[in-house]
Amino acid sequence: MKAHRIMFLAGCVWAASLGATARDLPESAPLLMPSGAMAYPLDEIWDESESMIRLRFVVPKLAEPASVYGGDALRVFDDMMWLCSTQLRGLADLGEFPQDQGWQGAIITMLERDIPFGTRDADVVQFFEGFQFGMDGCELEDDIYHD
Repeated sequence: MKAHRIMFLAGCVWAASLGATARDLPESAPLLMPSGAMAYPLDEIWDESESMIRLRFVVPKLAEPASVYGGDALRVFDDMMWLCSTQLRGLADLGEFPQDQGWQGAIITMLERDIPFGTRDADVVQFFEGFQFGMDGCELEDDIYHD
């Protein structure tokens, strides 16, 4: 991952100060990620035109300086990789690995509170990362933004 992208993500973490409240959280059971942060799964989106599965998660206090991330973009990325690797296995619609059904990859999104898919809201911090499916599961998507 290029240094400017890490710095951009770190800057975004510090950009907002509002966290999710209990009424903003999805009703799904939270997931404890490797960083110690909690992620609440939202409905997945099957993007057939791109052969991508979009997995979205609310991560309360994502933008707060005192959160487990503390502005560390690499910890955010590690949690995104973990979400991709672990949560695709649990999708009820798949009886086999996603790539065996023609899916090319997944886009993982972490939001500080739930907003409708595709919505821009300057008051809500959201990160997303694309992963392709490889022999070892989720791998960083190879595109113009990655080395």
